[in-house]
Amino acid sequence: MTRLSYWAYAIAIALAVSGCGTAENGSTAMDETITQDEAAEKVTEHIEGLMASLPDEAELETRQGMNFASCDDPTDGGPRGRITVSERFWIRGLPVEDNETSIELMYEHWTSNGYRVLRDERPDKQSISVEDEEDSFRMSLRVSDQGSLSIGASSYCVWPEGTPEA
Repeated sequence: MTRLSYWAYAIAIALAVSGCGTAENGSTAMDETITQDEAAEKVTEHIEGLMASLPDEAELETRQGMNFASCDDPTDGGPRGRITVSERFWIRGLPVEDNETSIELMYEHWTSNGYRVLRDERPDKQSISVEDEEDSFRMSLRVSDQGSLSIGASSYCVWPEGTPEA
């Protein structure tokens, strides 16, 4: 084995063992993904599913609108050119004094519907982050200092058109 091929082999083994190049949803970073439009639809589906667990009085108020952010420094070791799709909302119409009950309803929705809890900072910060075990989309809940509930959902890194750029 030549010195060059030895190093190429060693690097390939190191990458395979470390998991670099594997996207959050289990595919390799150069695989096709869903498109940004499909990711936006799934973000909406996750938000709507969560809202169905709350009383009818709960309403969404757009906090940030649909956001398409670059994955140029992705945590999955993948290539540049991919994006994440996310959206955040305020939940209005629920009394602040019922926050603990509302938060527990959301927590129960997540844990009963295939989400894995990534972080639960209750009772100190009133913040929860979860990941859907099926599609790797993430959701979060935060409570403002004034007691307003804020929820968000985001995709894993996707190619805008579903395929790697040429």
